[in-house]
Amino acid sequence: MKTIEINDRDRQMLELLAQGASNRSIADSLGYREGTMRVYLHGLYKKLGVGNKTSAVIWYFDRLKEEGAASGTVAAGEGPPAEECFGDIALRLDLHSALGAMSIFLGAYGRLWEVANRLKGGGAPDPRLDRRRQQSRLLWEAMLKGDFAYAKRLYDEDQVARVLVDSPPDCVLLACMLRIGGYSRAADRVANQVVRRRKGRPGLSSKDVALAVAVREAFESKPEAGLAALHRLAVENSSKPFPRHAAMAALFWAYRGHKDRDRARATANAILAEAEAVRQQLHAMGERPLYRDAAIPSPTSAGGKSAAPRAGRANARAATASA
Repeated sequence: MKTIEINDRDRQMLELLAQGASNRSIADSLGYREGTMRVYLHGLYKKLGVGNKTSAVIWYFDRLKEEGAASGTVAAGEGPPAEECFGDIALRLDLHSALGAMSIFLGAYGRLWEVANRLKGGGAPDPRLDRRRQQSRLLWEAMLKGDFAYAKRLYDEDQVARVLVDSPPDCVLLACMLRIGGYSRAADRVANQVVRRRKGRPGLSSKDVALAVAVREAFESKPEAGLAALHRLAVENSSKPFPRHAAMAALFWAYRGHKDRDRARATANAILAEAEAVRQQLHAMGERPLYRDAAIPSPTSAGGKSAAPRAGRANARAATASA
């Protein structure tokens, strides 16, 4: 890791961020106005070379590990355990890296949706639906990666109105990602648009809005109430992946941000179990979503003869001709 000098104020801000404090509470703790605190935090992110609150917290944890190693001490539980489980890998990396190909079974417009849409005989391809699906999957992958700056880029590029029209639930996820990443003002504006959209218009359920409220409370105003609300959304029985899967991912980032490694690990394991359940459901339907042919192909040509001997004969003829 590149050596970066941080002063006492930087360290205080990082400590409070690691505790899950909001911009407002950090400002109150350090005796600054909220607007001034946002400026200082932006400067801190720029100094660290990160784009959001979560990345800054991860940088801080890595710095603490580095300092502990330099002093000859290592905090308990920080190294990879002898029998590392999925949750441990997710804590070391991120949900998307740990899930790998299994991520296709989670989130809106996932593989189960694709198969169901195909079995319905949807007819001619719909470019608008395909664009909506691609947009949704990119946003979902960014959520799993903890790339909350991706949501901020969409916001800065004035994409909120388009996302809200194309897929209102994606706009809820966008608001949640902005909130988790520490972009509070942007999250408020997107959330307000979501609420206005819901009044008298289809496309959003009360649970979608409840997800946005739960994330706001968990990461800013009422952590305990917000975590409880996210838990309720994450464990409810529902055939729709959204907002349940989004609540599960938000819980993971919330627990990780609060340094509650045990609950973060258990939540990650539950996310993997959810993906595995969808995979098994597809297998029961006769689908092989991750592979169709598991045999390792031999190095032969289409006609069945090995390509290597033929290449050898061609090289021999070339050598004879040159002689």
